[in-house]
Amino acid sequence: MERLCIAMTSGLLVAVLLAITAPNPAVAIECGNTTSHNVIMGHRLTGDELLFMDHPKKDSHWLRTVNMNSNSGQLPKVISYIEVIDGFRNGKGGCAFLTSGGLGSKNVAFHLKSQRSEGIDFTIKVYGRFAV
Repeated sequence: MERLCIAMTSGLLVAVLLAITAPNPAVAIECGNTTSHNVIMGHRLTGDELLFMDHPKKDSHWLRTVNMNSNSGQLPKVISYIEVIDGFRNGKGGCAFLTSGGLGSKNVAFHLKSQRSEGIDFTIKVYGRFAV
């Protein structure tokens, strides 16, 4: 009985450690569950400037998903607000995964993925200001 208790405790500890340390994207949107797959992060304040804008767009491929990346590179100011707007508002849009950077940093990168047999059409806007 004691061995079973120790094994269960050890297994639970390993599962918790794996869940905490596993590399997951900071933002992940499930495809297909809602009609919009927009991502809004942070708060846009007076004095924030548009630092980066991208309009990644890619046509669909039959029975395949479409993937692409968008990277702001190094920005001159600190990011305070990020807006990723899905151009497909009919539930057939894609997913946006934050892969690096983000709020409080000077860069941001997203991996974009379509649903099967659908394309990608996002508008990404990044706003920020000088750090105080």
